Amino acid sequence: MRRFIIILCFCLSGTAGVFAQLNTASMLRMGQNAIYFDDYVSAIDNFNNIIRVKPYLSEPYFFRGLAKLNLDDYEGAIQDFSQAIDLNPNYFHAYMYRGVALNGMKRFEDALKDYGQAIALDPTAAYVYANRGITESELGNYKAAEKDYSKALQIDDKLLPAYLNRAIVREKLDDTEGALADCNAAVRLNMFSDDAFGLRGYLYYQQKDYHSAIEDFNRALKANPENTRILMSRAMVWYEMKKYPETLADYDEVLRVDSNYVFAYYNRAMLRAEIGETNAAIRDLNKVVELNSDNILIYFNRGLLKMEIRDWYGAYDDFSESIRLYPDFVKAYIVRAVVRDELNEEKGAAEDRYLATQIMDRYRKMKAGDRNALVDTTANFRKLIDINVRQDEVRDVINGRVQDKRVMVELQEVFYVQYMSLDSLRSGKVQYYNKHIMSYNQAHNYNPAITLCNKFQFYPEDFLASSVKKLSEQIVKDGDLNSYLLRGSFYINRQEYPKAIDDFIAILDKEPQNLLALFNLANARMLMYDYIESVEDKTPRIVGEKTEENRKTDYSLVLEGYNKCLEIDPDFVFAIYNMANVYAKNGEIDKAITAYSEAIRKDKDLAEAYFNRGLLYIYTGQKALANADLSKAGELGIVGAYNIIKRYCKEE
Repeated sequence: MRRFIIILCFCLSGTAGVFAQLNTASMLRMGQNAIYFDDYVSAIDNFNNIIRVKPYLSEPYFFRGLAKLNLDDYEGAIQDFSQAIDLNPNYFHAYMYRGVALNGMKRFEDALKDYGQAIALDPTAAYVYANRGITESELGNYKAAEKDYSKALQIDDKLLPAYLNRAIVREKLDDTEGALADCNAAVRLNMFSDDAFGLRGYLYYQQKDYHSAIEDFNRALKANPENTRILMSRAMVWYEMKKYPETLADYDEVLRVDSNYVFAYYNRAMLRAEIGETNAAIRDLNKVVELNSDNILIYFNRGLLKMEIRDWYGAYDDFSESIRLYPDFVKAYIVRAVVRDELNEEKGAAEDRYLATQIMDRYRKMKAGDRNALVDTTANFRKLIDINVRQDEVRDVINGRVQDKRVMVELQEVFYVQYMSLDSLRSGKVQYYNKHIMSYNQAHNYNPAITLCNKFQFYPEDFLASSVKKLSEQIVKDGDLNSYLLRGSFYINRQEYPKAIDDFIAILDKEPQNLLALFNLANARMLMYDYIESVEDKTPRIVGEKTEENRKTDYSLVLEGYNKCLEIDPDFVFAIYNMANVYAKNGEIDKAITAYSEAIRKDKDLAEAYFNRGLLYIYTGQKALANADLSKAGELGIVGAYNIIKRYCKEE
């Protein structure tokens, strides 16, 4: 229920006048407008264009950092704010927002330094004091936080988040009267603030004034009917008032808004168990297991419910899973012993009771100060019973933000030569500049045109069929090698890989050094091998999975083809990138990372290489490196990178 509200309060206008050239000012304004309308990805693209031309300007770095901050890419934001400060050491807003980003990274001491620097540059900036108060609160320095919030309100007595944040720290300091006074002030400032009514309702709940709490939660939900935090809080109050139908109705509404809200499933399960709806409670816990499979409390409680319906084998499995997750869970041994008695496993029941006794004895010794007791820690137990672990962030996010969308976490695909339709130009960035592609297109006056692309291009089947027919007629007529190249690319699109391979080999029989044919021959073989494997083995493969040798695919011909491309042109970065993908598919993670790094060294704008290397860094547990790579990938246009940063790159 209680959370601190970061204040992002910066005027995006009035900066462009420092630029001499109109187009630079216009591009900066476009980027600022994109930030204003929450289109952060377009904003980054605008600022990238300015930075490429004028890397000595501080403003584009600052605004790009601001866009990244709104995408929860804290590491990328910190880098951009730091660059802005290097170029302009008195850049007040860069210090302030770098403090916000550092706070997001839980680098609280560094954040305090930046806030202090911002205050030194402008002692009248109320929102800097308010944000510094948040960092002090995170460190548990509640008196210092209260002082900062008070200073902010002394400067600007209409700063609503400062009232709410001060109310939170006053509640922590047991100053309930002061906390309520702050909530009342917030309500007077904004009678439609769900945060203000929600927080005041929580304070009333703490005082056991349930009717006032319900009244405030109702007001908050009028302002924002889908605020799941407040729905959960109101359910908590209904439960205390023993109004179980109303409690269930609120849990139902939470799950309508967010079908993956694990805490709502768990609470509803516990309530259903309490009112005798055992089977429904088990169904809810099944969903909790699906969403949070490493929680001992879920299995333990589900096991107890299964005992009620005399599902002894199911109960045995659940208690066993609790014990597997936490081998010192005494209660699980005790109840599993009861289940084993019911299953006539007298020896197993006796063993469980004996183990429970041994663990309790070790607990007693540990409590008495025996360091050799060798019992698991209380901290570990608490971590294993944290039902709400995936919900530790504020849940009422802005709908549609890039970093909150669910994306598939998988490697960006290989590049291959494809026919470039006009429609492909309308679908965003689908190609990179390459001298071999440019030479081919110029030689044919862009009719037809080809591209290097790693996105599947959709062509209508009648177009594919007629194109293949025309190209086949041309090949019969004069053996045109370019027709082979185009027809082979269409065959790849149709997943007719053997035919594609034959066409590329036909080119190489006459032109062994034809790089585009060599490249697509290797690609066609790789795609064919992957297709065959997907048909023969339906078991999904995890990137980097440690598999037995016979699970690996023999990509030797594919790698040989890419190496031949590099013999012709050592700077043909797409062959290096594709090789890295081959290594990653086969679980050769170190080789893959090395190859992606080489691709990046040759082309610092190859977004897909940063993205894939970032995923492999996540797999190897190197979160800082992953964050840096994914931030760069997002900056270069792969927007799904921001979602992955949020989900996998946060420090524990």
